[in-house]
Formats: sequence, C-alpha cells, structure tokens
Amino acid sequence: MTDRINRRQANAALGAALFAPLVGHAQANDFPNRPIRLVVGFGPGAGLEVASRLLADILSKDLGQSVTVENKPGGSTMIAAQQVANAPKDGYTLYVQNNQTANNELLYKKVPYKNSDFINIAAGGLTTMVMTVSRTVPVATGAEFIKHAKANPGKVFYGFWGAGGSPHLLAARLNDTAGLKLEGVGYKDPGQATADLVTGRIHLFFTSATHGLSLKGAGSANLVAVGSPTRMASMPDVPTFVESGIEGMPNPWWGYAAPAGTPSDVVLKLERAIKAAVATPRYQELLAKTGSTNLSFDSPAKFQEFINRDQEKWAAAIRPLNLSLD
Repeated sequence: MTDRINRRQANAALGAALFAPLVGHAQANDFPNRPIRLVVGFGPGAGLEVASRLLADILSKDLGQSVTVENKPGGSTMIAAQQVANAPKDGYTLYVQNNQTANNELLYKKVPYKNSDFINIAAGGLTTMVMTVSRTVPVATGAEFIKHAKANPGKVFYGFWGAGGSPHLLAARLNDTAGLKLEGVGYKDPGQATADLVTGRIHLFFTSATHGLSLKGAGSANLVAVGSPTRMASMPDVPTFVESGIEGMPNPWWGYAAPAGTPSDVVLKLERAIKAAVATPRYQELLAKTGSTNLSFDSPAKFQEFINRDQEKWAAAIRPLNLSLD
C-alpha cells in the first residue's frame, strides 16, 4: 500500500515538473494580457522620465496593452527601486533603472534593495552632461578652466544639488583626476545653483546639456566641455571632456529593468519590444532634443557588463569624498 502511495506521489511530482515549463511558456506567449506599470524614481520633467513616457506610449501601441508611467520620487530613487524589487516577478511592473540607483549601495549606509534584485532588460540612453562655467570666469574651454583652477587653489567653487548625485560626483571626479582644489557648495535644487552661477558666487556646475544650452542661449553662462563621446551637433564649438584632457568621467545612464526572477521568455519579449521602441525615429529625435545620446547593447548581459564598468568610474568619484549617507 505504502509503495503504491509513494509511486503515485512520485508520478505526480514528475508530472508537475514536466508541466511547469509548459505553464511558464504559455504565460510568456500570453504576455502581456493586462496593463504594465513603468516606475520612475523621479518627478515629472526629468530627461529619463520624459523619454520613458514616450517609450510607454510606443510600447502601448506595439504590445496592445496600456503601459503607464508612475512617478515615485524621493530617497535618491530608493522608494521606487524598493517597490519594484518587491513586486511580483511577472513582467507587469518594470523599473527605470539608472546610475543613481546602482550607486546607492556605494553611498548609503542602509539601502532597502540590492542591485541584484533587478534584471536589466534594455538600455534607454545616456544623459549628456556639460561643464557650465560662470561668465565671470575668464575661460572658454575645459582645459582653460583647469588651468585657471590650478592657479587659484581653494578659490574656485562648484555647485551641486543632492549629495552623491551626478553633478556632485562629476565635479569631485574632476577635482581628483585633474589635481584641483575646488570647493563644493550644496544646494537644494538646480535653480539656486543657477542663480549663484550667473552672479559669480560659484564658478562651475555640471548639468544636463539641455539645461546648459538654455543658460548659454540666455547669455547667462558659458559651456566649456561636453561629456558626449564626440562633439554634439547642437554645440559643435564645445570640446568634449576627453579633448579637454579630462579622463575617466562617468556618464549618467538609464535603462529598463524587471525584478530578478522574472521568466526569461517574458524578459526576452520585453527586450525586443523596448529595443524596437528605442530605435524608432520618435525616440531618437527626443534623445537628440534633450541632449541625450543613444545607448544600445546586444543583450541584457552586455548591458549589465556596461553597468559594472561604469560603476567602477562612479566608485572612483565617490571614494575621495568619504561619503556615508543616512
């Protein structure tokens, strides 16, 4: 009797094991059959948020299901990241991953998620950063700024908003790699830093190409170097960081991720859809308009390799600051 029960249980377990892949495959074939949420750790208006809203619109048409963007700002993207890390692993809750989310483990004492809680699906783009310099500083290029700063140790000030954010870390990286003695001034928002840059109370901040171009167009500040791999068509007279002798600078990036453990077939379907959306003229035009550049990889694994390499550069910027944020 016991032998029959054991055989029955074994056959049932074998059947379940054989049937499980078929169920997963059927779910993947049926995906998506309801709306998808795309969670962003920033408020409305951020470059990656604007791009993600366009991506959601394109995906909604291509996948035949509504894709909505949910803004969950705060906590240096940790609020949004934690929510997605704890979401069901079914592909219906996605995350706009970026370098800030990846860097939090290097910056904060307590982070409510691990970077391994996410599987990266596809890249979204690179945010092009520029060196924006007060018109009170007599320089026209990044190389000239470095020369000026070396001649005035402790007298040149850079602005940033949010300890550990991209503007802060890029300035710190410049300070370290160029052997400068720049002094940092923290602000609550870029508007305050902009006002002080215009008046000459601070002399430098790193900001997005879009913001920098608006300042240049208004005659409020000068752009002396740009972080794109090559000179940008919208500012052909501005040399790149590398041309200015500024090496090892990381680039803010963003991409699209799902909770780790999401079925591979679902991830593959999302990867194909997101890559197709990113490649559309509408998305590419928006990248150019917002001063961003394209970022594309053959597979999620290649994207992860890029993130690992990039995080080494951010770590090099973080270490000299000795930051350990609460």
